Amino acid sequence: MSESPPAAPHHFSLFDDSVPYTTIRCLKEEDLRSVWLLDIQGRGLTTVKRWPVDWKLRWKSLFGQSQPQRQVTGAWRLLQAGVNTPQPATPLYRSGPYYQLEMPYIEGTTVYEVFKSVAPESKSELYPIARELGAIVRRLADAQLRHRDLKLENIVLKPGESGQSVPALWLIDPVGIRRCASQEKSLICMLDRLAIQPLNEGLPLPRSLQVICIRAAIENLPREHRRHFFSKLKNQLKHSTEQAETAD
Repeated sequence: MSESPPAAPHHFSLFDDSVPYTTIRCLKEEDLRSVWLLDIQGRGLTTVKRWPVDWKLRWKSLFGQSQPQRQVTGAWRLLQAGVNTPQPATPLYRSGPYYQLEMPYIEGTTVYEVFKSVAPESKSELYPIARELGAIVRRLADAQLRHRDLKLENIVLKPGESGQSVPALWLIDPVGIRRCASQEKSLICMLDRLAIQPLNEGLPLPRSLQVICIRAAIENLPREHRRHFFSKLKNQLKHSTEQAETAD
């Protein structure tokens, strides 16, 4: 992860290479994959995601399973499910040894940072966020989708208008979106992901937040199925917790 500006201006060949832009900084870098923040004239702040073109990416592309393809597909699936996510501003395109995708930059603070920074006596301020997290999980499960890599650090709380009752949460990394016909399996998978990441990062969340999130997520689950659901969710959380402790 890099938050500082590059030592020298980084040149990009954009989808419309005639548009002037300014490189702000590198937001994320892993191996040769990276995410850059640019200020593009006429469009404002834009993220440019880059993936190196190698044999593995080419092979997965034949089956529509490369990371760039899943980024685009996942974004459209989220939008169809009524979940906020940046809409691709360009098609996926080739730029030298990279595939690139330009997407709007969502300004705000990650939910992970919000949860981390709020004082214990102010935890009630987080209740609407926990409720909306559960609602997002419910919308995805109802749309027969699941997010295999749902993380608090990939959910951005966008500043809203004063008096806004529902927090504006945006999912900024839709690569892990998959089809899932089982509502129960989808709910358990995503609730488990939301719970285990704070545990791995040493950020235990109050039980009240977990209860609010889960209640919002299972709102459409038939009551006669809930006892069985809670049993399976408890077992999954226990399994994930044990794995996290073993890894430490």
